[in-house]
Amino acid sequence: MTTIITRLYADTATAHSVVAALVAKGIDEDSIQVIGSADALKATRVDSASAAAYAAGLTGGRALVVVEAGFNPQGAARKAMQIVGRTPSINVGLASEDNYVQETLDPAYAKSVMKGNPLLLTNSYVRLPHGHIFGNDPIIHGKTKTSAIRGGAYMSKMFWPMKLVSTGRTSTSAIHGGKLMSSIFGIGTIYHR
Repeated sequence: MTTIITRLYADTATAHSVVAALVAKGIDEDSIQVIGSADALKATRVDSASAAAYAAGLTGGRALVVVEAGFNPQGAARKAMQIVGRTPSINVGLASEDNYVQETLDPAYAKSVMKGNPLLLTNSYVRLPHGHIFGNDPIIHGKTKTSAIRGGAYMSKMFWPMKLVSTGRTSTSAIHGGKLMSSIFGIGTIYHR
């Protein structure tokens, strides 16, 4: 949703002072136009009813300020409305000088990433001359795993001289002597027919 904010001022000097105030408060300068003639008004996104009223009022050195305030940054439209409202403007008989324009999705971009947009969902990776916190390359590459102790010894050998894990042997029973638990009760656990 884009808000088209329009105000007609008595002269171009007043219009440019309003533009300076808008830019000083963070409104993008590329989204602001100062219109001095009806022909230039046709190239804007001002709706036809408002454009006709402003075209009749663009006489005697008057200037129209047109601001296209999008949804980003948040609150830009409200901020622009407050700023343009501080300076007295000429009333051309419109019920509202702020019009909302519904943005339509271009089907060509519906299922694709915009080309040439390096910061879509992420920051672009650029090697910095001073490096990153974790070195010059922020991606940590895998290393061959070695011991944490110099010389490759195991930690257990530092304080316990024997092996902590004995070599494996084949276990057949949990009972000493090798009997199966089921044989103690005299019952077979698996029956064959």
